Amino acid sequence: MKFAFATLACLLVCGAAHAQRISKVNGSKLLTLCTAGRPTDCDAYLSGVADAYAAVGKAGGVCIPAAVTGLQLRLVATRYLHDHPQELELPAGEITSHALKAAFPCK
Repeated sequence: MKFAFATLACLLVCGAAHAQRISKVNGSKLLTLCTAGRPTDCDAYLSGVADAYAAVGKAGGVCIPAAVTGLQLRLVATRYLHDHPQELELPAGEITSHALKAAFPCK
């Protein structure tokens, strides 16, 4: 019985170690959310990505000044999405990272 429990526990832990959560939101959905959808939801999403970069500091390669607003983040993201239509099917987190790295590189 202990062996069966240990095996099950290992399978759960080992399987979870390789799992990644990928949002179902892609660049197209993010662009719609930011332009025709609910801008406050867009701002919240972008702020979450920006907060993640703030948490890792310069190691993340993005240094967003403290004075940047949610509206400014939205403008950066939507401009990037419009300028890079070939990336619209990428996950929203990935394309947001591209936009933020282009707009706010660390010096």
